[in-house]
Amino acid sequence: TNFLSIILPASLAATTCTALSVKAPNNSISNHSSRRSWIVKNIVSASSAILSLDYVSNPPTAVADVDLRQYSALAPLGKPTSTGKKLTGLTLSELASRLSHDLVEGSTGQGGYFISGDISTQIFRDDCKFIDPTNSVSSLSRYQKALTILFDPDQSYVQLLKPLEIDDSEKEITARIRSGGILRLPWSPRISSYESTIKYTIDENGLIESQIQEW
Repeated sequence: TNFLSIILPASLAATTCTALSVKAPNNSISNHSSRRSWIVKNIVSASSAILSLDYVSNPPTAVADVDLRQYSALAPLGKPTSTGKKLTGLTLSELASRLSHDLVEGSTGQGGYFISGDISTQIFRDDCKFIDPTNSVSSLSRYQKALTILFDPDQSYVQLLKPLEIDDSEKEITARIRSGGILRLPWSPRISSYESTIKYTIDENGLIESQIQEW
């Protein structure tokens, strides 16, 4: 089985049969008290990629404050697959417009793609590299599957903090977002607001070849 190490800021992490109290990233927006959220080990079926849990009816009391970036959830999401036809030749402005919509509402209105996986696959290369401070994944299909199992999009959100910035000389687009919401876990832990910056690099065909997220 191929395993993908998945982590999103202030979202979901794994530790064997233990629930932990987690501090949100330093740039989170809240009062001065520490932000805490429950995390559990979660395993995804290799055939269905549906979340299952090593769950106890009454989660134990938090045992420690930890840095979320030290933890990851391992999910067997299968081999990379084709995501269909690509839409080449778009200008950076056209791509920025599509991304602005996808980040907040999703490609088909299911919620911002970071909380739903509802991403416009036509504008990303299938081997697009998705990077954050803890992971590097070179597969659009596996990245999309990972996003669909983490958040409940009906109770989560992504806000665009300012218009996307375009750098024509570097063929880059940069976005700044705020996210938060509810995880797909039995006791519905809430993730406090956090901010992140996403930089998209565009290849010679007008497709997104890398997405780098920093928080």
